[in-house]
Amino acid sequence: MSIDVIMSRKVVVTHTEATLASLRGIFTEAHYQHVPVVDSMQRVVGIVSVKDFYKAMSPVVDSASEHTAELFAQGRKVRSIMTSPVVCIGPDTSVIQAATLLIERNISCLLVTNQQHKLLGIVSWKDIMRLVVQRQQSRRRQQEEEE
Repeated sequence: MSIDVIMSRKVVVTHTEATLASLRGIFTEAHYQHVPVVDSMQRVVGIVSVKDFYKAMSPVVDSASEHTAELFAQGRKVRSIMTSPVVCIGPDTSVIQAATLLIERNISCLLVTNQQHKLLGIVSWKDIMRLVVQRQQSRRRQQEEEE
């Protein structure tokens, strides 16, 4: 099975010049754990995780007022905390290959891109585990029906 069957196609992106304040809005409103960073041509240039965001904000969150934290978030750009380069795969990559990459690279998601490096979707370890569980439940139901 190829990854394009299970990847999420609805992906919210950000840009290198966006502020951490705008990124906070994406994380809190969309409840995503990862936000791809794209350039003006919509090509993937990086990724930011919610962990990256909180790590960047940690110096001011505990010790500063809410106003100071907001000023800090307004003053920092996504490019300063994004991970680049990003591990990307094509839509025809097998689920097993994707799972292997996640384990080998010790990462929690992969961006799915076309040959021009434009974003097509995202797949996380949860998407792969969901597939495994669904297949197992389907097998179990099938066995119960046969008995």
